[in-house]
Amino acid sequence: MTGGIVVSEFSEGREMKSVVGVEVVLSHGMLMPGRPGSIWALVRLVAGKAETPGKDQRLPMNLALVLDRSGSMHGEPLEHVKNSVSFVVDQVASCDFLSIVTFDHNVDVLCPSQTVTNKDGLKQVIKSVSSGGSTNLSGGFLRGYKEVLKESKPGQVNRILLLTDGQANVGIIDPPLLAAKAKSMAEKGVSVSTIGVGASFNEDLLMILAEAGQGHYYYVSNPDEIPKVFAEELEGLLSVVAQAISISMEGLSGCRVAGVLGYEPVFTTTGASIDLPDMYENEVKALVLQIDHPPFAPGEHDVFKLTLDYTGTCGDLDTAMLQVTAKLTASDGPDRAFKPNFEVIKAVELVRTALAKNESAEAVDRGDLETGRRVLEERLDTLNTVANMAPVPDPELDEEVKDLNVLLESMDSNSSTWIGESMLHSLAFQKKLKYQSYQTRRSRPKK
Repeated sequence: MTGGIVVSEFSEGREMKSVVGVEVVLSHGMLMPGRPGSIWALVRLVAGKAETPGKDQRLPMNLALVLDRSGSMHGEPLEHVKNSVSFVVDQVASCDFLSIVTFDHNVDVLCPSQTVTNKDGLKQVIKSVSSGGSTNLSGGFLRGYKEVLKESKPGQVNRILLLTDGQANVGIIDPPLLAAKAKSMAEKGVSVSTIGVGASFNEDLLMILAEAGQGHYYYVSNPDEIPKVFAEELEGLLSVVAQAISISMEGLSGCRVAGVLGYEPVFTTTGASIDLPDMYENEVKALVLQIDHPPFAPGEHDVFKLTLDYTGTCGDLDTAMLQVTAKLTASDGPDRAFKPNFEVIKAVELVRTALAKNESAEAVDRGDLETGRRVLEERLDTLNTVANMAPVPDPELDEEVKDLNVLLESMDSNSSTWIGESMLHSLAFQKKLKYQSYQTRRSRPKK
């Protein structure tokens, strides 16, 4: 590749078109000879439609709904949860397994893992759920895993969906221990998605559970958004086209993969690898890589090789492997030949902005509003500069600039209410920042 795009549809082992395509764009197609440095690579995974579409051809689901019914869920929040669970019951088919676990200080199995034959009867049981005491999140989470594990096997979607509005205060409350358990579950083929409701839950815990568990994290500021999130998650589960997705990147010609913005990959001497959640129809995932390179002699050079492995969800559940080798040229030339690719630089700065939102949220959590504001202001200045580089107006950058302005206005107008008795605004603000960061880093569309 010389300053362009590499697209691969190579699938090893069988003559078939891959359901996931790979696109790689380098920030530079040409470098000056003899100068070491760093470049960026934008990697996009693009999922197509399943080769055999239709509800009857989808993967079976093995789903555990793990629901907080502690005292804080009393009233409207719990009613929205019950309506959402009834919606899920209506959607499951005879090929699916469903279990429902509720928790307060105790853990109850409302519905052991089973195929649902009497939907009306189960919905009546769901209606009877009432709020209770404190929050034994770990107990509910682990019991949900036990239910999924009863029917867990390859060739289906094995998922725990955990919803809570509060802090874990009974049972295991150590986030690293729970994250390690979620990682172990994912390694056994059971993924974890989490939903946090309101301003009082521990977003850091739910986020690391979802990331370690190869699922998704959702932040719901208002309880009336709960049904929409359940519908979104279920829609995804019904359209999975690729599972067991792993990417390995190996530096070539003396290059080294130095980082993947927003991710914590497993590094080797010159490369890195990442496992990713299932991909849905028409989904796009983006990764931004930093590649350190040595001084190049004049000529064309291989920069890195990317290998994508995944299991397709149709037919015989074949394992596919795709490979892309990115190249660039070292040569003297006019200044315009060394101009960076705008789309790659934009992707870099958007992910850096996402990371800055986390940094700002942490500063606000410490009560350091000045630092929190300054971090966002610096990002706003940078994005305005990048937007001015765009050959045509860029809606994605414009939206991010607008979001930053709204966040900064909120900090200016409400900062006096964030200290002392009224902390709910501060907590909600932190959750909003971290959720926006998560959505960008994980290529999840903003809602």
